[in-house]
Order: sequence, then C-alpha cells, then structure tokens
Amino acid sequence: MWRLLIAIGLLWTGVVQAQPMSCLLADVESGYIFTKQNIHTPLPPASLTKVMTLYLTFSALDKGWLKMNDPLPISNWAASQEPSNLDLVAGETITVREAILALIVKSANDVAVVLAEALAPSERDFAKMMTQAAAQLGMANTVFKNASGLHNPEQLTSAQDMAILTLATIKNFPQYYPLFSTQSFVYHGREYRTHNHVLTDYAGAEGFKTGYISAVGYNIISTAKKDDSRLVGIVIGDQSVAARDAYVTHLLDSGFRKVKIQKQAVESGAIQPAFDPLHRKAMVNKLNMAVFAPVMKYQTRRALARGKQLAAKTRRAYPAVVSVGKPRVLATHTENDWGIQIGAFNTQEKALSMANHALSLLNAPASVQTQRKNAQIYRSRLIGFKSKQMAQTACETLQRKNYSCFVVAPQGDR
Repeated sequence: MWRLLIAIGLLWTGVVQAQPMSCLLADVESGYIFTKQNIHTPLPPASLTKVMTLYLTFSALDKGWLKMNDPLPISNWAASQEPSNLDLVAGETITVREAILALIVKSANDVAVVLAEALAPSERDFAKMMTQAAAQLGMANTVFKNASGLHNPEQLTSAQDMAILTLATIKNFPQYYPLFSTQSFVYHGREYRTHNHVLTDYAGAEGFKTGYISAVGYNIISTAKKDDSRLVGIVIGDQSVAARDAYVTHLLDSGFRKVKIQKQAVESGAIQPAFDPLHRKAMVNKLNMAVFAPVMKYQTRRALARGKQLAAKTRRAYPAVVSVGKPRVLATHTENDWGIQIGAFNTQEKALSMANHALSLLNAPASVQTQRKNAQIYRSRLIGFKSKQMAQTACETLQRKNYSCFVVAPQGDR
C-alpha cells in the first residue's frame, strides 16, 4: 500500500513521466543509439513529414535547380491547405528561402505544398518521390502520402527512420543545417515565431522539428550540441507539448552524460568504439538523383518561369508598407501597463506603419511605440493596456485578422 501511495504522490507532483509511444536518443557522430523504445513501430509522423520535404528541397538547391531567392508560384491547392499555414494567396509567389523558414518555424502546410508542386507535377507525385527517397536512405518503415504531414492513415514512419533522416540531413547538407535553429522570420510584414520551446529554452539546442496530429499525439525531433558531442532525441506520440518537451529534454540530459562516459572509456581503451547500424544507414552519399533528376529539373524550370511571371505582375500592398504617419496616441500609459508586440522590422518606418495599421483595427485605447532593438531591428508595439487580459484580448483580435503578435509584460515589471 505504501508503495502505491508513493507512486501516486510522485505522479501528482510530476516527478514520474509517462512514456511516449516511441522514443530514441542517438549520437550524431557515430549513430550509436543510447536509448530506444518501439523505434521500429510505424506511427503517423505529423509535421515531422516536412523534414523530408526540406531534404528534397535542399537536394534541388544543391544541384542548382533552385536558388534561395527564386519566386515559387502559389496554386489554388496550396492556398487551400488547413492550418497551420501562412494564409498564402493563390496567384502570388513566395521565395524558396521564405518557404524553407516557413516550414521550420511555422510548420506551414500551404508552403509545404508550394515546395512539392515546384519539385514534382503534383503533391501526390512528390509524395511518391519522398517515399522513394526514404527507401534509398534505409527508412524501412516509412511511407509518405503528402508533403505536409496532414493526416493520412497510410502515411507512417518510425523513430529510427526519422533519426536516419535527421542524420542524413546534418551530414549531407551542413550548409543548410543551421537554418533549423531559426526562431523567427518575417513574411509580408508579419513576424512568425517558433513554438519549439526546446529550441528556445534548452542550452545547446540547435533545432529541429515538432509535430502534432490527433491520431498519434505530440512529436518532436531535437538536436543539441555540448562540447564536441551532438545528439538527436526523438519522441513520437506524447500526451501534450509539455510532456513531449520534458521527455526529449530528459533524453538529451541523460545522453550527454552517457556520451561523455563512453568517450572517456574509448579513450582509455576500456571499451572499443561502438557503431550502431543507424549510422551506416544514414551516412550515405546524397540521394541517387538520377532517379529524380528528369522530373525535378523540368518541374523547377516550369515553376520558376511561372513564379517570375507572377512576381512581375503582382504588386500587392501588405500592412508593413501602408502609409506612414506620426505615432497615434489614444491613451496615456505608464511603465506598469501591458503591451503587445506586432513584429520586428529592419526600418523604423516599417515598424511604425505596422503598429499604426494594427491599432486602426482595434477598438481599444492604446499607443503606438517603435523600439530600437539593435542597429538593424526595430520592434513594433502597442502599449497602454491596463491588464494582461486586455492585452491578450487585443492580441487575439489581431490574430483573427491574420496578425502575428504576443503579449509584452510591463516595462516596470523586471
């Protein structure tokens, strides 16, 4: 009985963590797996799917078929995708760089389709290409049915397969790997911020990708580096964001202790270096692009031609470029008032324009403020809200109008 009571107490205080459906922790350098649970079990990947979409995009960049600043056309099918998305408008364009950052930071489903349609005749054809690429990399339990990870009962992967893909991405495209550490980006005047709390909160974190779908729960791939060791932790099928993040953090913490002990033992000659098959599968040369080259070269040329036509014709105005005026002051404010940040921009003019436009959409007393963060960035804020709830309500109103914003604590609240 006393053991049961202790167990209940530990669960109540959060000390004991329920295990996810599947998890894995591996050393990136060697591929050695330190922790594994159900790593071959096929499960829905959710937005982890986008790692393969990015892998094929990097392949096209590596071959010179795409360039970062190339404009890609937005189709009706892409613009119709369910959230999370960028609310893309059919008939307009998005650059390759913006598309990559949108997948990493925002996990935008509409943008995933834009990339798919730039590299293949259709998203369905691109999914077949993704599955072929997975097979080449040794991802034996993976089948893709779309580019985004929106649920399809036949779309499956495993923790080991995602580890193989992560290691292959790091090895084969080291020039693009740092993009996975991006925490925010701006598209058409709106700032989008990452919801990957492990990336922002864990010391040494470098990326990588999160995902959620009701069919499996909360997924995450996390990479982190301390000293000369880089690890990848994978959790698939946890119960909440907090549980997922806590579990992968636990894996990384335990892994850095284990890898240090292992390396010391190898250096002393106590044990021989151990290499897991994961490393041999993932550490292959780049994909056999001969399989994909005819289709991808043709499709990228078509997409770029169409994208350049649309870019030349489209001159749509966005909030960041509305007419600039003096800051609107509708209420006095003190250092104890709450605020909301609309975005961060490279000129004070853009920051002021965005704040004025946002304020015009609110029926609330507030003041426009632009704040210089550094030599290149200006924050765009509305201040003067008398409570956190008022600021949150205003932010939610703007979010319904397709603004990205977050609440800012009082300046006097240090």
